Amino acid sequence: MWWFRRALVLVALAAAGCGFQPLYGQRGGQSVGDQMAATRIGVIEDRTGQQLRNALLAELQPNGLVGTTRYTLEVKLTESVSQLAVAKDETTSRASVEIRAGYALKRIEDGRVLFEGVSRAASSYNIVTSNFATVAAEADARRRAVRVLGEDMKVQLGAFFNRAGS
Repeated sequence: MWWFRRALVLVALAAAGCGFQPLYGQRGGQSVGDQMAATRIGVIEDRTGQQLRNALLAELQPNGLVGTTRYTLEVKLTESVSQLAVAKDETTSRASVEIRAGYALKRIEDGRVLFEGVSRAASSYNIVTSNFATVAAEADARRRAVRVLGEDMKVQLGAFFNRAGS
């Protein structure tokens, strides 16, 4: 077991030597997490937009708004459903929900766009003979894609705030 501890220490020293810094760590003034928590998330259209907004609130503001709101995040969604598997009798047995989120982070005090990004996510589902089961599967696929979008947007915004703070 001593070799494991020694290897762990060597990995930690190597990471420190290469300039590794945690993405959500504190640098100087505010941490990246505090900056993300100071971001107001605008209303996003449709039910999928509500789900994404809720996912972003959970990702960016797990403890609610912190301090003064300094940024606003505007998001525009586009969504498509495509057929993936078509049988010989021309019935579809598998489909995919694809969601694209274009977004802009703006500073509230002057309205200046600080960062723009695009996130994409896709999730597939089976089409079965029961309409109810198919609708439920599509809704679940949409929820999974929205969760991935929220996580991706958090990472992109975190990287932006990390770079801007250095």
